Amino acid sequence: MDHAEEAVEPNFAYDILSGGLAGMSSIVVGQPFDTVKVRLQTSDHFSSSFDVVRHALKSKDGLFKSLFAGMTPPLITATAVNAIVFSVYGFSSRHVDRFADDYASYKQPNAPPSASIYPLNLVPNSMSDVLVKRGPAFEFWKNFSCGSFAGLVQCLVICPTEHIKCRLQAQSCPSYQHKLTSKIVHNPFEMSKIVLREHGIQGLYRGWVSTCLREVPSFGLYFASYDLFRDTLLDKFPRTPNWTSSVVAGAASGALTWAIVYPVDIIKSIIQTIPLNTPAEERSFMYIARDLIKKHGRMYLFHGLGVTVLRALPVNGMIFPVYELSMYCCCTPTRSWDFSKVF
Repeated sequence: MDHAEEAVEPNFAYDILSGGLAGMSSIVVGQPFDTVKVRLQTSDHFSSSFDVVRHALKSKDGLFKSLFAGMTPPLITATAVNAIVFSVYGFSSRHVDRFADDYASYKQPNAPPSASIYPLNLVPNSMSDVLVKRGPAFEFWKNFSCGSFAGLVQCLVICPTEHIKCRLQAQSCPSYQHKLTSKIVHNPFEMSKIVLREHGIQGLYRGWVSTCLREVPSFGLYFASYDLFRDTLLDKFPRTPNWTSSVVAGAASGALTWAIVYPVDIIKSIIQTIPLNTPAEERSFMYIARDLIKKHGRMYLFHGLGVTVLRALPVNGMIFPVYELSMYCCCTPTRSWDFSKVF
């Protein structure tokens, strides 16, 4: 008698756990790059990424403390944010497929179910023989729409935490003139209290519109391009290990997404680091964009893009393999684990 346990379907709880682990790992890898990016965006004092690193080496805080400044907020929230992103994406993706299957069964009563109820091609082997994968066009737009929805939901968490992070990172710049206090604040909770005390919840959510403009389309493109890149790699190079295709596709999709939305990120960083009492019309997205172009030219909107893309490669190359490994462990019975299928 065969007592082998069957693989289970991905669910909301597994998405939360796997997404959180992926997010935590990415923050540790990407924080130094992020600090360099924010200082390049918010200060005219630095001419290049190397200039920022040289200044960090000479600072009284030292290289490590300087480049990892403001890490606590994103590290704490990385679990929540990525758990939200992957759980919302997985939940909406599975429901889109079930709706499509119901429609297909209405039109074609004998049509088999779709394989895409398993997000990111994560299909347990024991079920793969009864599942049929949909066409690439359906998959791309499903991933884009579900990813965009996930990006919108996670803005509720990412907007205030990035606001505090940006102020913590920018205050160490020599030319930064918009400090909230006369001394440098190292504690994110202290910075949050200052913002809340002076400007309330509205102040904490400074930059909401620009955050949504960055996150919604970028997460749609992120998930859609990852799936497309990974499928292409496995199709063109069938002997490529799964983890290699996940790393390469994740790095490529992250770099592509950042290259497209980067100008929005620059404007967001400025909105979140200028004085909190700036008049509403002078901190609007379009006002900041026009002002930047007028003072520095259009190319300034790509100032710091190099270090951002450099950061995106290891960070996003880490996220999907960690997520998929965690999901594999959650969905596959312990006695059936075979990591050669993952790696």
